Order: sequence, then C-alpha cells, then structure tokens
Amino acid sequence: MQGGDKMNLLYWNLKSNKNEEYIALLIKEHSIDIAIFSEYSGTDFSTITHTLLSDAYQFYQGYGGCEKVVMLAKKTIQVEINREHSRYVLYSVISDSSKYIVAGTHLPSNPHTDADGRKMVIRELIADLKEQEKIHKHTYSIIIGDLNASPFDEELIQKDAFNAVLYKEVIQNKSEIVYQHRKFRLLYNPTLNHISETNHQYGSFYYTGDSKSLYWYCYDQILMTRDLVDKFQGMEYCQSINGKSLLKKISPNKAISDHLPLVAKFERSVNDE
Repeated sequence: MQGGDKMNLLYWNLKSNKNEEYIALLIKEHSIDIAIFSEYSGTDFSTITHTLLSDAYQFYQGYGGCEKVVMLAKKTIQVEINREHSRYVLYSVISDSSKYIVAGTHLPSNPHTDADGRKMVIRELIADLKEQEKIHKHTYSIIIGDLNASPFDEELIQKDAFNAVLYKEVIQNKSEIVYQHRKFRLLYNPTLNHISETNHQYGSFYYTGDSKSLYWYCYDQILMTRDLVDKFQGMEYCQSINGKSLLKKISPNKAISDHLPLVAKFERSVNDE
C-alpha cells in the first residue's frame, strides 16, 4: 500500500492443497497488501514469495504458538507478530502513516467443538485484542478468518462474544452496549450487506450434510472496530481467479479448496499518534 490510498486484505482457507499459482494470481489480480491463510500445509510459500511474486512479499509463520494461521504481506508494510494463540494470531501492521491490528483467525469447527467452545476462544481473542490496542494506542482493529459460524449465529452476535452488528448505522451511532450492568464494545460485520443472488455472492462454504442445511454458509468473514467502519469499501467471495472458476458445478472445487477466498478493501486510514 506504499503511497496508495487503499489496503486490500485476503483470507483463504486452502484445505491443505497445493495452491501456489492460484494464490499468486489472486494477489496480483486484487492488488492484495496483506494475505492470511489457514489449512495451508500443502502450499509452498517459498515458491510464492521468491518466484511467483518476485520477492515483493514477506512470509510470516510465527514462532510456533499458532499452527492454524500464516500471513503474506508486501515488504513495504511493517508487520510484527504480537500474540499467538492456537486459533489466532494478532499482528500489528504499519504502512505509511496507517496503523492497524489484524487478527488472523481460524476458529474450531463442528463436530470438534460447538458454539460454546468457539465462544471460549472468541473471549480470549477479544481480551488479547483490547490489550494490544492499549499497547499500540489505537483501535483500528480487524478480525478476519474462518469463524466456523454464520453472521446470525450466537458466536457472532452474543454480547460477551464478538457482539457484531450487521448494520453500519447501528455502530456509527453507538460504540458499545450495556447489558447486565456491563459494557460490551460493538464490532461491525458487513457480510449481510454483501451477500447477493444478483452478484452471485452466496457465501464461502457449501454444505448439504443435514436436513437443515442452508447450502451456502458465510463462515469466512471480516469484523472491524468502529474506527474503520467508514473506511471499509467492500468485500467479495471470489468465485474465480484470473478467469478460472473456483467452482465445480455449484460448490467450491475441493481440488482447489472447499472454501472461497474472501477479499476485503479499505480506504487508507491515516492515524498518526
């Protein structure tokens, strides 16, 4: 984002497949500044950084505290790993005069856990995020990843979990809510506004395994603090890369991944201290 006016983020659950060329093409096509991946064991990131992206990006794997999430970022961007949990990594990001805290996340899925198990992780994440905001003295914070829950699920909307609202107007007029004599900060979840049958934006994950299936689920999401709401420019679940479809019939092609990539775009947030 050096000298630019946008910051573009990518998240993709890779299903442990070999996806080097797809990743490089996707990063180029959407001018991605920061890319976060999970289930990445089949991908050779050295090939991506040194060959396919011509050494323009740095790979950040962490120090062993999290085996679920890794990052690629432009070398013009300063990245520091601040906190590793088994299910998320908190990064501080500086580009020009813009500062962010980015939480790359992969919450546990059913049947390995349930909503209560995910909420336990979410509460730890929120506490760690607030601690990093105090350290870095700003609240330009983003949570992005595979949340293994849909926008209306209790993990997303419960006050002592993510407490994420689906409408911008709500968080623009109210930064927190009081419940049982306690204050809970609101986050903004833009997913609902960007689902569209007209634009073929159904979700990121296709599942037909039970009688109550929705078919398409929005498990891959981005949440943000109030400070970033007006800078957010949109998101999409990418159904193709460089003209090549990521779908097989109606669902994601599992030979590539069972999840579609999520791309989110922000206007640059200048937040000098």
